[in-house]
Amino acid sequence: MSYQVHQYKHKKSAEVQIVEGFFKAIWWIMSLPFRLIFGKKSARGRSASGGKVELNKTYINTKWQEIAQLIQLGHPSNYTRAVLEADKLLDHILKGYRAPGMTMGDRLKASENRFSKEGYNAAWQAHKVRNELVHNSQYELMDYSAKDAINNFKKAIDELIR
Repeated sequence: MSYQVHQYKHKKSAEVQIVEGFFKAIWWIMSLPFRLIFGKKSARGRSASGGKVELNKTYINTKWQEIAQLIQLGHPSNYTRAVLEADKLLDHILKGYRAPGMTMGDRLKASENRFSKEGYNAAWQAHKVRNELVHNSQYELMDYSAKDAINNFKKAIDELIR
């Protein structure tokens, strides 16, 4: 004798979904002031709205030391990783300044006024190298290109954290 076991998938009714959505919305509205007051601060300097923002310089220096070590190791995969990490660090800083945009390129464009002309161009040149690495599988990063990109990232980051 065999028994059949039926598994029923409990599907929420439309009424239950509406009530849950209503309470989620109320919770979101009630918690908003607390999220704004106690939210994470991640950059130092001025935000887009002109208010003070807190930058974690220890984190930035630690990450930059890791990037410098990768360059000193001298292997092509280390050069690639160093460029990618430097790009992520610059993006982290731009996000800390609350630069608008969905991508690093968008945030960089929106932050042009934070850089000198040379710093802005350096950031773009370095970011273009990163884009080649990520989007072009045939691209071979040479040591001098990696060092130039890292120096350009350094110039851009230094301008932002001064």
